[in-house]
Amino acid sequence: MLRRLASLVTASALALAGLPATGAAAATGMCRQATGSPRCQVWTGKVAWVPDGDTLLVDVNGDGTKTPVSIRLIGVQAMEQHVYSPQPAKRRGECHSLEATARVESMVRAGRGVVRMTAINSGSSSRNRPLRSVSVKINGTWQDIGLDLVRNGYALWLPFGGEWAWDSTYELASAYASHEGKRLFDTDSCGSGPSQAAKLTVWANSDADGDDDLNLNGEWIRIGNPTAADVPVGGWWVRDSGLRRYTFARGTVIPAGGAVYVHVGSGTDTVTDKYWGLTSPIFTNVDPGRHVVGDGAYLFDPQGDLRGWMMYPCRVACTSPLKGKVSLRVRYTYPERIELVNTGAEPVDLQGHVVFGRPYLQRYLSTDILRPGEAREVRLGPGRQFMDDAGGSVELQTADMWTVDRVSWGTG
Repeated sequence: MLRRLASLVTASALALAGLPATGAAAATGMCRQATGSPRCQVWTGKVAWVPDGDTLLVDVNGDGTKTPVSIRLIGVQAMEQHVYSPQPAKRRGECHSLEATARVESMVRAGRGVVRMTAINSGSSSRNRPLRSVSVKINGTWQDIGLDLVRNGYALWLPFGGEWAWDSTYELASAYASHEGKRLFDTDSCGSGPSQAAKLTVWANSDADGDDDLNLNGEWIRIGNPTAADVPVGGWWVRDSGLRRYTFARGTVIPAGGAVYVHVGSGTDTVTDKYWGLTSPIFTNVDPGRHVVGDGAYLFDPQGDLRGWMMYPCRVACTSPLKGKVSLRVRYTYPERIELVNTGAEPVDLQGHVVFGRPYLQRYLSTDILRPGEAREVRLGPGRQFMDDAGGSVELQTADMWTVDRVSWGTG
């Protein structure tokens, strides 16, 4: 499902709505200062002040006015700030929010307030604010503010539909920040929180079975607890990279060795299954042909510490305990057969893995032990044929889409 978060409209629609389209006709140039970057519309301006970690007020050159325009940074999502002021002492917000604002301010100050703004589409906007990538020139080099924020853990990476030029770079930068435990990804940077020693896992199922629009509850976030003790999570919350949040009700517990699912759609809550109540899918399906590279899901405790996350597909330090121990065996002609074979000397647990062969997908959500030498058939359904004899592939992947093993044939 393509992300529906960003409100992307044309410049003419902005004019009809009475919204600023950043004025005069823009020049064109590289979206990013990097080889292979697509071309963008380009503006320059002077920053009036920085309201928060993903928004700047900019006097845009050539728009015929000195009135600053509220510019929303492409590709980043800072934590929420509630009180805005040019005076830092007066600001208030969630943990990490003020730090992100201060970082943007410091970069703007180093660049003497002058900014270069780019966008693929001049009319791209979010909440009535033009969407722009913003750079400042420091020591003679244009530096991307959004890239700095995600690479150093000040903000989450946030893909906006239609403004894809930065996504792959920002996704990789955020993966490095995650791997290095920087700021947001330091699980106790806001202070020691509840059940601080608990290492909860996050699995976002972005691709529901069938049509995502018709199977909202097939999109879910799974919060797993691999430890031997229950973890109370009342007041904790999960989110995608946008502003949408689901907060766990008081008394919610992730059982030892178990999990709780948050389904995107509506339903009746149970001990193990909760319902967000949204009316459309929220997680992006990876589709490189349409410049859609991934997304993420995040778990926060009540004081604002990020306690677990999953960004997909995995880009940094990717691995699996099954690597080199489990292989796929595939018969793609009728009668079709897919098997997982334990080629190692020790038992392995298939939990957290997926067998994927379009349009077939088998998830291993709970403990499922494969003994040494055992060949486990993947259930395809009686009499059903999924695999094209002319060519295709089947993959064994981790939950975050890293390939453990692949079998391809023909044109696949």
